[in-house]
Amino acid sequence: MVWLIVLLNRVFRRPKVEGRESAEAYSEWEYRWGNSLVREYLEPAGDLKCKKVLDIGCGLGGKTVAYGEAGAAEIFGADLSIEHVKASHNFAAGRERSFEWGFVAADAALLPWATGMFDTVVANDAMEHFAEPEAAVREMARVTKAGGAVWLFFTPHYSPFGSHLYDYVYTPWCHLLFRRNHLGGAIHEILRSRNREAPADEIEKKLEGIMRSYDTELNHMSIRRFHRILRERPELEIIYVEYKPAKFSFLKLLTRLPLVRELFTGTVICRLKRVAD
Repeated sequence: MVWLIVLLNRVFRRPKVEGRESAEAYSEWEYRWGNSLVREYLEPAGDLKCKKVLDIGCGLGGKTVAYGEAGAAEIFGADLSIEHVKASHNFAAGRERSFEWGFVAADAALLPWATGMFDTVVANDAMEHFAEPEAAVREMARVTKAGGAVWLFFTPHYSPFGSHLYDYVYTPWCHLLFRRNHLGGAIHEILRSRNREAPADEIEKKLEGIMRSYDTELNHMSIRRFHRILRERPELEIIYVEYKPAKFSFLKLLTRLPLVRELFTGTVICRLKRVAD
C-alpha cells in the first residue's frame, strides 16, 4: 500500500497551502485568511466593531490582528503553544494598531478569563484539535456575554482533507482509505525523495513529528459529534450553520444530504448566540 500512496501523489494535485516558508509567512497567510472571514461572516453579523473579542487557537496571530483591524475595541488571542503566543505577539507588535490587544498561553478547556467577559469568541481551525472539545465549548460559552456570539470554523474528520496530512499525502480521504502504518511508510518515502541529501536520522525525526501530530493533535471531530456537543449546551443557540464543500462548489448539493454530508464537507461554519441563563 505504501507504493500505491506514493503513486497516487503523482495523480492527485498537491493542495495549495500557503505560508509554509516561515513563521512570518504563515502569520501573513493567516492575516489574509482572517480578512476573508471578516468580510464574509464576522463583519456582516456585526460581531467585531467596537466589540471585545477572543480568538481561541490563535496560531501565529494573523487572524487575530485581522479581527482587530476590522474594528474590535479589544482583541485577545489564546493558544496552547507558548511558541505560537510569542510569534503572535511579534506579528501584532510590528503593525500599526487602533485596538487593545494581548496574547496568552492557555488551554481552551480552562480559559483564564472571567465569566461573560467577551462580546465575541472565535475559534478558527481549532475545534478539530481540542483535546477536550466538550470542555472547550463549555468554556467558550462561559466567557461570552449573554447575547454575544461564538463563531466556530473547522474541518470535520471525514472531510477529504480531514487527515491534515495534505502537505505530504495528496489523496483525498487518505486517513479513511489507508492504515496508519501505510501512511507513515509513504510519508517516509516522500520525505526521502524531497530531501535526498538529508541524513537518515533527520528524516526519521521529521517523520516522527508528523505522525505524532497525526496521532495526538486531532480529535476526530465529526459533524455528528459536533452537533451532539452543541445539544448538550442549551446556553448556546445555533443562529447560522454552513457546510462548505471541500473543493468544488458544485458539491454543495451533497453537503445538504445528511447521509453523505460528512464526506463532502470541507469546512463547518457555525455562529452561536449565547442566551441568558
